[in-house]
Amino acid sequence: MLNRLLSRISSFTGKYAGFLIFGTVFLCLFLAWQYQTGIRVGDGAIKEQQLADLLRNGLPDFSCRYAGKEIDPEFRFLPLDLKKGSTMAHVYKGKCYYIFPFYYTAIQYPFAVLMGRFGSFFLSLIFGILTLRALFQISELLGLNEKSKFFFLILLLLGSAFSLFSTDLSETILAIYGVTQGIYFLLKEDKSSKSTDLIFAGGFFGFAAFFRQETILLAASISLVYAFRIFRNPKTALFPFTFGTLLIIQAVINYSVVGHPLGSRGYLQESSSYELVSQIYYLWQLVFLGNGSLGLFGAYPALAFIILWRPKFDSLTRILYGLGIFILLSGLLTSTKFWQGVLFGPRFLITILPFLLLFLFSILEKNWEKLNKPFRIAAILLISYSIIGGVVFDRLYYKFTKSVVTEQSELSDHTSKIVIYRKGSVFLPSNSFREEREVYEIDSSESFDALLEKLYTIGKTQVTVVGFKDSYPREVLVPKSEIFEFKNRTFYQSPSINMETLEFSKLTK
Repeated sequence: MLNRLLSRISSFTGKYAGFLIFGTVFLCLFLAWQYQTGIRVGDGAIKEQQLADLLRNGLPDFSCRYAGKEIDPEFRFLPLDLKKGSTMAHVYKGKCYYIFPFYYTAIQYPFAVLMGRFGSFFLSLIFGILTLRALFQISELLGLNEKSKFFFLILLLLGSAFSLFSTDLSETILAIYGVTQGIYFLLKEDKSSKSTDLIFAGGFFGFAAFFRQETILLAASISLVYAFRIFRNPKTALFPFTFGTLLIIQAVINYSVVGHPLGSRGYLQESSSYELVSQIYYLWQLVFLGNGSLGLFGAYPALAFIILWRPKFDSLTRILYGLGIFILLSGLLTSTKFWQGVLFGPRFLITILPFLLLFLFSILEKNWEKLNKPFRIAAILLISYSIIGGVVFDRLYYKFTKSVVTEQSELSDHTSKIVIYRKGSVFLPSNSFREEREVYEIDSSESFDALLEKLYTIGKTQVTVVGFKDSYPREVLVPKSEIFEFKNRTFYQSPSINMETLEFSKLTK
């Protein structure tokens, strides 16, 4: 009976419509489960703020709105500024910008206008479905049977961060789609020999690069392998040429908006120092494990079965060699300032993960009859391990976002209109509160007095100081002042944050 049910399901998902319907229904249910009013923290909260600022500023002004610009034209109290050692914002020509690509903000814009906060998540869902479509196309080129397609879909949806990125506020899914669709055209070109396939491949990789910079390394790695083919087949140059053209266009736009060809992210890259030993350890993290997260083989040990693959002189071989170079370059060239993990699987290799998992099933299918029983059992157990790990992570992320909603409610209920974060404690930007707040960040007692002085001159005398409770217990949360006295103090502690609202006035001499 179980075999009959499995046969029916795999027969359904083995066809184009069934594959998409199954994946789409799952992602919609996943989104309904994970979506919690859209409130996000960290990167997601900043992306929400970036979009909210664009909606206020209007196209094409991608600068961030800073409540203290009039009293603080030097952006001394701008939260998460690069010059203070943070990684989220920077200043250029009298304006502040967040480090995430403004192209992602721009593409969200019409969805946010039509659908509000949910529009950003709906955009991710669309590109998740488009990625499923591209993966089915690749599975057809690789000749996967119905059961292999079904089990691949289960591993992708349950055992990887794909479902999360397809339903969360993240530009990553746009890059995943661009890379996956680009790989499809590279594979297709080998059989059709059409120049347009190479142009489309370069175009989709170029599209991906607008949203994730690691795809520049990926396209360069594949182009390096393809370079050896250019002498025998000059039209091969169409792939790097198309990608390079889009990259140049992006660099010109980046420079005109934020003053750096790599965009705001370029400033963050420049602030990092290079140490070979640290980079080698970072490569280890990407591939295996480190800093509390599992890398590529740490999360997907079944990929070890790729050793059964026998290279040929075809596009698949060129792509896989390119991916190998990309993994190596990602470890050696990507800034170690970035935490590489998403707890289960490597964040900076996620763009190639769906294709690698699909290729894994292709290898297993072609060699299944040759494998003896212990190796078959090992393959099943390793794939099951990845599925269990992915489900556990999704559950943890659900609990985390639920806790964020709780913290957001607590902060909204117990803070005044002006919020001053202690350094390292920025939890939610101004737009994430129930009602928008003025948000500042201080890094010392001196900067606290300096900020209060500026607020006092414009008649604002009530603030809430916020800090993580582990770093700023109640007795040190509010810095001591030699200039101001505090009264009407109200302290409140949420699950992870201390906050104290107070009124201040100048000390009389």
